[in-house]
Amino acid sequence: MKKITLLLSLLITVLTYAQSPIITGYIDSTCPGADGRTLEIYVDGTVDFTDWNIVRQSNGGGFTTTIDISGLGSVTDDFVYVTNDENILLQEFGISTNFIVSGSINGNGNDGFQLNDPTDAIIDRFGEDGVDGSGTAWDHLDSYAYRLNGSTPNGGNFNPANWAFGGPNLLDGEGLCNAGTVFSTLVPFGTYSPTGGGTASIVTGADVANLFYFEGNFDPTNAEGSFTVQGLNLTEDITVTAPTNFEVSLTSEGSFSNAINLAETDGEVPSTEVFVRLQSGLSAGDFNGEVTASSSGVTEVINVSGEVLAATPQLDVQTGDISGLNYDLGEGPSTEVSFIVEGQFLIDNINITVPSEFEVSLTSGTGFSNNIEILQTGGNASETVFVRLASGLAEGPYSGTLEVSSVSADTETRTLSGNVFGEVTNDMIITGVFDGPLSGGTPKVIEIYVVRDISDMSTFGVGSANNGDGTDGEEFTFPETTATAGDFIYISSEAPNFNTFFGFDSDYVSSVANNNGDDAIELFQNGTIIDTFGDINVDGSGESWDYLDGWAYRNNNTGPDGTAFVVGNWTFSGINENDDDTSQASATNPWPIGTYTTTLNTNIFDITSFKLFPNPVSNGVIYIESSIEGEFEIDLYNMLGQRVLNTHTSKRIDVSNLNAGVYLLKIKQGSSSLTKKVIIE
Repeated sequence: MKKITLLLSLLITVLTYAQSPIITGYIDSTCPGADGRTLEIYVDGTVDFTDWNIVRQSNGGGFTTTIDISGLGSVTDDFVYVTNDENILLQEFGISTNFIVSGSINGNGNDGFQLNDPTDAIIDRFGEDGVDGSGTAWDHLDSYAYRLNGSTPNGGNFNPANWAFGGPNLLDGEGLCNAGTVFSTLVPFGTYSPTGGGTASIVTGADVANLFYFEGNFDPTNAEGSFTVQGLNLTEDITVTAPTNFEVSLTSEGSFSNAINLAETDGEVPSTEVFVRLQSGLSAGDFNGEVTASSSGVTEVINVSGEVLAATPQLDVQTGDISGLNYDLGEGPSTEVSFIVEGQFLIDNINITVPSEFEVSLTSGTGFSNNIEILQTGGNASETVFVRLASGLAEGPYSGTLEVSSVSADTETRTLSGNVFGEVTNDMIITGVFDGPLSGGTPKVIEIYVVRDISDMSTFGVGSANNGDGTDGEEFTFPETTATAGDFIYISSEAPNFNTFFGFDSDYVSSVANNNGDDAIELFQNGTIIDTFGDINVDGSGESWDYLDGWAYRNNNTGPDGTAFVVGNWTFSGINENDDDTSQASATNPWPIGTYTTTLNTNIFDITSFKLFPNPVSNGVIYIESSIEGEFEIDLYNMLGQRVLNTHTSKRIDVSNLNAGVYLLKIKQGSSSLTKKVIIE
């Protein structure tokens, strides 16, 4: 009886093993959004996948993300697929059956998967448990991994030797989704055989391009690239042969020849890096061809291309266009921006010129002029160049062209731009914010009121602070246009729902208006904050200024408030007040859009009525020179919006107890005010 039981047990074990799924492939798709990432499984025998799971490991964090694959049903001797995009699977591989879709199939080239049966036993695994695959033997970033024929489920003991890998970045730019080669010609889905042997195949890495050197100046580094070659089920070695004008080697910058041999062992050639380069001594021109990797009955090609450049004078300016060369009126020059200029095969020195409003130098902090020269030695030159906006300029924007030239070389140009910012005028105020109730929580709106006529709106901008994360400065800058006192300006998160809700179009559409009810807004002029709604360093949820699904509106005759947000200057709808509203006209508590009024446009101090000096402040005292009689209230704020000084004076302000830095000084008398920036040294 024992013998019968033992025999039956062995038979069940054999049958169970024979009917087993195995992970056979994965593609780290390079389609936009990583759509088309797909795991392939082969079923040897018949398997009902009810209660089976794929478990994903991310960045070496252990196998923790469970994906139910019960939907695959019962499968016999066939391939099945788990993908994050069925359309890409069909487009790239022609696969329209035996698949399920899961957004959790999103492993990068350093992630792993394992296959668990209904008892949570590990049947097979790809990837090492607790290991980030980046830089390992199984790294498949922007590439694929595929199981070698004849290998069996590993029960969790992963061995990369049982896999073929396309090599990192093989699929960059490929796939019909990227207007490249269809993935099915690069990734061997559907070819695994559980019995071993199988069709001889050679797996190669990506094509090699952009090899170069200058005529008569062979550079082994730039002339060389590499690809991988792997062989499966072979009966002979692989011969790798270079096309005309190229050569191959197994060693970088080693011994190159027209052809090399990759020996097979037991039918396999492990993934091997092969180096290819342009031959030395070529004349100037473009070169391309096909490297062949051949064995008995199978040949693969790798496209290779390069260029031998004429050894004529060459210039390299290692920067793009340069912007942000700004300073406040009377405080120039701007901060310097540096970049490197190089030259090869020169027959003369390099000249660098800029317009009169800009300056360049080869030394930081000194030696600036509109024209400098870089000396060449033996035809070569390399120097760091510094550029800035010159001091002493009038208020306004500046732009010009930096030119880098040398005899017989193509002239390189870069656009320069900067600004000389004048004093702030407080000519605009934030008067309202709205977190809309339509689809997507729209329209989200910022309302701004024009206090006095503005001849150039481009000096103003808006910034936002999401969830109390501070701001990155201006995210939206107004165009060069005019505005009239009494105008309201509307910036919305999108156009259609603004019109749907309010019945007219917003003035501007910008992501800066993506303000939820817990977000703060800042208004800038000349890079200085002139008004603020909300605390940029605090998430407004649950705060007194929370306007979730509602609105906040400035009280008449208040503001601007600089960086010091004053909750008492605002009225709030209360949270969720506009839920389910479909328009301003039908709202039970409509946003008081366009109702702000003020007499400040006649009572704001004329900037010419004051002179504050010195600025920067070096002796601890700021003097006031004004044509206006009477005493002024002085508030001084640091750049965090904290008031650090409050005093009344008509002549002088003692700041000797304050730390060095940039401050906003607000002068008030009655309902009139003026804000200016001061620097304390």
